[in-house]
Amino acid sequence: MSISDNKVFTLADSVSFQPLGDNEGAVVLLVKSGDIFTCNDTTTAFLSALDGKTNFAQSLDRLVDQFDVDLDLLRADIEKLAANLVEEGIIV
Repeated sequence: MSISDNKVFTLADSVSFQPLGDNEGAVVLLVKSGDIFTCNDTTTAFLSALDGKTNFAQSLDRLVDQFDVDLDLLRADIEKLAANLVEEGIIV
């Protein structure tokens, strides 16, 4: 799945997202199903950047500043992550 730089994501309405602290990841609860997911720091940072206003490219800029990683590698990884999160109904 290729994601446009202008695509804006936000958490789905039926999702509860709780960061656990620095370097501790986060927990995501799908309220309707009761499914719980744990997140690593990268996923936590991505989900934290989603405010319904910031586009995908801006989110990547924030993440590349936060993590010492090549932008192209980050883009590929976050595109896969975003596709999985959309499929699970965590982001829209």
